[in-house]
Amino acid sequence: MTRAAARCAAVLAAVLAVLLGLVGPASAADDDYAADHVLVIGVPGLTWSDLGPQGTPNLWQLAGESSIGALSVRAARGTSCLLDGWATLGAGNRARFPGADELVPPVPLPTLPLPDGSTGAPPASAAPSSDSSGTEQQVDASLSHCGLQEQVAGLGLTQPVETVQHIAEDEATARFGAEPGVLGSEVGCATVIGRAASVSVARDDVDLSVTDLPPADPAALTDLLGQCRLTLASVDALTDAGRPGVEPTDTGTSPGSRAEALAAVDATVGRLRAAADALPGRTLVLVAGISEVGDGRPQLHVVMADGPGFGGGWLTSSSTGRAPFSQLIDVAPTVLRALGLDQPASMNGEPVRATGARPALTRAVRDLELMNVAASVHYRSTGGFFWTLVLLNAAVVLLGLLVLGGWRVARWRRAPTRPGAGSPARRGLRVLATAVAAVPVSTYLSDLVPWEHAGSPRWALAGAVLGVDLVVTAVVLLGPWRRRRTGPPLALLAITLATLLGDVLTGSNLEMDGLLGYDAIVAGRFTGYGNLTFGLLATSGLLLIAALAAAVGRRVRPERERLAVAATVLGCGLVLVGVDGAPQLGRDFGGVLGSVPGVLLLAMLLTRTRVTVARLAAILGAAVVAVATVAYLDWLRPADEQTHLGRFVGQVLSGEAWTVVSRKGQANLDILLGSTLSYMLPVALVAAWWLVRPRGGLLRGRGNGLPARDAATLRAGLLAVALSLTIGAAVNDSGVAVPATAAALLVPLLVWLAAAPHETDGTSSGQGSEGDDRVTVVSRGSTAWNA
Repeated sequence: MTRAAARCAAVLAAVLAVLLGLVGPASAADDDYAADHVLVIGVPGLTWSDLGPQGTPNLWQLAGESSIGALSVRAARGTSCLLDGWATLGAGNRARFPGADELVPPVPLPTLPLPDGSTGAPPASAAPSSDSSGTEQQVDASLSHCGLQEQVAGLGLTQPVETVQHIAEDEATARFGAEPGVLGSEVGCATVIGRAASVSVARDDVDLSVTDLPPADPAALTDLLGQCRLTLASVDALTDAGRPGVEPTDTGTSPGSRAEALAAVDATVGRLRAAADALPGRTLVLVAGISEVGDGRPQLHVVMADGPGFGGGWLTSSSTGRAPFSQLIDVAPTVLRALGLDQPASMNGEPVRATGARPALTRAVRDLELMNVAASVHYRSTGGFFWTLVLLNAAVVLLGLLVLGGWRVARWRRAPTRPGAGSPARRGLRVLATAVAAVPVSTYLSDLVPWEHAGSPRWALAGAVLGVDLVVTAVVLLGPWRRRRTGPPLALLAITLATLLGDVLTGSNLEMDGLLGYDAIVAGRFTGYGNLTFGLLATSGLLLIAALAAAVGRRVRPERERLAVAATVLGCGLVLVGVDGAPQLGRDFGGVLGSVPGVLLLAMLLTRTRVTVARLAAILGAAVVAVATVAYLDWLRPADEQTHLGRFVGQVLSGEAWTVVSRKGQANLDILLGSTLSYMLPVALVAAWWLVRPRGGLLRGRGNGLPARDAATLRAGLLAVALSLTIGAAVNDSGVAVPATAAALLVPLLVWLAAAPHETDGTSSGQGSEGDDRVTVVSRGSTAWNA
């Protein structure tokens, strides 16, 4: 790295450290959460809509006295089942019980793919002897997903240590770097009620006591809970209410059976809590809806914490950074903190804590139910929406080719009947392109509409997006900026950027459950900017900064032009980067890595600084050094206040970083080969060949091109965007989905420019021969470009 690049990196690191706000508030002392005993009650399938003062009085009373929240039970599988959930809880990291992820066909048992990956008879850890009638029980091969795991647990996990070893050897578990059963190793002694819970603590070095059912005598139950400092109880009545089926259902249970099962769950939880209250010292009680049941779809579940440090308010953790959300991987770190034990490096979760005041219990439970509705609708709707986005953009490009030409085929180039700028065909194309380009920002603004309250929330969400899109389209096309060719595209970019910045400054409420945002079920992110949003942020931000810098350059004296342009780009760019990466705001580690080089490249292009390989490498090096410095400063903060940056430094030091990098790499490959959004890239490539290719692109052709100064600014902005998106795709686990989302905004705007009425500024954009790819712009405020 050159000396200038090193200085640049130092300045960037210092400025970013200030912008990212690395001095955080002091966290609560661990002593406030210290307990003598911890009781973890796992209830598979329990959601907040199950609770009520009449049907579940014990759970309702416990919720009123506890800190409560919405729990993401995401494990190393798309749908977390009973044994996945307990294995994930014990690992403090995403794990998976090995077994078929798809439907298991009803085939004879000798050829049934068993949960340990073998064939033949069930292994000892999954095979019971017989039921009360003496009839040998067998695994029902017709069950799918969670039904199979529930039967394995019900048949009896007689060798839990071996089962935990199978879980540890599973490919998905290893990809996350999880150590199943590590919670038991850290505590040393554990009591398990219900065999399914044994997979969270069973290891050779653990003093483990397992019983199927809690004793009926209250004193005996209290004695059982007092045997070890940690007790885990799996209350599985809802799994017994499950109904097998090929098609998934919302709850995985039938209504009548569910009501009866909930009454049984409530009674068991009441007995366990009463026994825990009778223990000497201080006891922490954690209740968690550990997984889905039967054929139920993924959703959010119940989590409660009652004991030292808790007793009201919402639950949250630094792994989510958002109340009232926490994750199943946070339970083990919470247990270890309560017992005064260190958290091992393999645990990715963080201890939960109580924060803020929540409303009255009835209102709080209703709010949690609506959060689950919104997350579930988002989870089930993104696939169809991505296809819609791809098809809409493909339609815009196809219609643009038909209306505007540009095929590089002689008969098309000589055609004298191409529609004029004011023709109905061109006007219709501009309206369509604007409406399609407005779809991304409309998915965020639609969250201003309370669609989750509707009786059919999925249709309400679709209607909200369509309605907002029509409003945004009207504002863009009818505003005073419509008189300039670049006015409507810049207006839409400004609306997009203002929406994204305003949302993150007010708590990322539009990002949560927005169709291009994230939901708590997937648990990839809970606050700040998601990977797809970064694509829109980088595109709108860099292009608007380029336009602003060019405008500033035209309004200063020529000798001060370069300085004014550079100051504008770097000043606005650092604000953009700061908002993107600030722990209290964007929290986007990959976005910082991607946007810093884009800002620096844009400054070089607009100030007519020659871009060489060495200088480009210096830009990348400066960005890495700056971000690494900020990450180190973040790592120096308390562990429960760190963001992705600081935690990654800790993973590097503990040797866990390669696990993270390899998992992200595999995720990138999976998205490239299997994601719907990957189909956006061919659409974008066709649009690029047609509109902005170096030789003969429609935006550069005679009679069609932008004014030279606008074309130069646009090319600089597009190159900066391309660099940021490329790096963003490489360092984020969303891969090609990042540039694909950006293309959903950029492609229709370029088509709009090609179809818009032409302007002239005294300098033809078609200077020189059609095959000449060198365009030198000498008008004031423009840049020189060698394509």
